[in-house]
Amino acid sequence: MSKPVTKEQAQRKKLRRLQGKTLENVLHHRFLHHYGYDKGPITARAIVKDIVQLIDEYFLVTPLPDNHHFLHNGQLTWMAVPIDERPRKYQSVAETKLKPVILSFCTDDDIAHIAHGFDSKTLRKKRLARWLDEAFDQGALLTQLDLAMLLGVCDAVVSQYVNEIQRESKRLLPTRGTIHDLSGAITHKREIITLYLEGYLTPEIAQRTQHAKESVDRYIRDYHRVETLWRHGITDLDTMSHLSHLAKRVIEQYIDLLPEKLRRLHIGTTKTLDSFNATDTLHTSGETETSTVPTQSGEQLAKG
Repeated sequence: MSKPVTKEQAQRKKLRRLQGKTLENVLHHRFLHHYGYDKGPITARAIVKDIVQLIDEYFLVTPLPDNHHFLHNGQLTWMAVPIDERPRKYQSVAETKLKPVILSFCTDDDIAHIAHGFDSKTLRKKRLARWLDEAFDQGALLTQLDLAMLLGVCDAVVSQYVNEIQRESKRLLPTRGTIHDLSGAITHKREIITLYLEGYLTPEIAQRTQHAKESVDRYIRDYHRVETLWRHGITDLDTMSHLSHLAKRVIEQYIDLLPEKLRRLHIGTTKTLDSFNATDTLHTSGETETSTVPTQSGEQLAKG
């Protein structure tokens, strides 16, 4: 005859029953009894723990400092590309690392804006800038397509909003196209090189343009490659591309940034590859199709 169950034992049994009703246990049971998994319960448990953690990142937690918390009213989660996830050739979004960010979809400021007379365009532009900054502060980047989906407009409208905000605020918005240099626009190059020619140091330029110091150094290096070739009369795009290892469209962007006096110096003249041997002084860069070389420090590259 078995011993009677004590009150404490009964309470522990009830506790185990309640604690067992978890998503983790449901998935563990399915792995072992529904999915044909045959690697054992320990490995299945490890896989399930990882899956549950991913689910938490989608719906529950925020990567903001301090502790994790549930979403507040007016917030939503969105998957974005981490700042350090640089694009690679032929890489699809499905193959790109993503992280969840928390965006303030509707704030008290938005409600106050509506109370003072509804202006949908102004409200959308305020939200767009806020979401970009929030994602950037959490270490990730939104694309213009992300913003189009969130705002319920086409990406052409988003592009217009971005340009207007940048022109009005005189600052670059941290879209993925800007930070990872995915677009053909030269706005960020122009601002970085202009600040550099005005004598700003790399750390100051990086802070003003919301770019990494390494990216600022790369733009400055690439600008000097184009400038050096141009000063030597090498103006043929194919030759410049071969010597600098920069794409021709990128070279054209940097030529547009040359001082007017220098740009007019060699207009109408062309030297070919045989005319100039610059391969010993021009190195590969971040906007090439080859790998990069170690960079100098920002203080060395930028003018003091």
